[in-house]
Amino acid sequence: MEVNDYVRLSPRIIDQVAPKISPKYRSMVLRARGAGAWDHAITTLVGALWEEEVVITTAEKDALRELIEYLREPLTRLEQIRTSD
Repeated sequence: MEVNDYVRLSPRIIDQVAPKISPKYRSMVLRARGAGAWDHAITTLVGALWEEEVVITTAEKDALRELIEYLREPLTRLEQIRTSD
């Protein structure tokens, strides 16, 4: 993934998945997104999905995996998130 792909995919997946998490985490994710702190927004989003045991689609999980790998963050929590399809 190149930086341009990262910048295009990050807000799209945040907007798509953030409504699935609690308002507490959603506000943190959206504030980070608004400030352009994509790395913080993505890692917080994944942490919230994991902690709240939110089920996402396989496509959403794949997109998050690309972003987490780009950030060179551990995939441990992401791998534990369940998918609906």
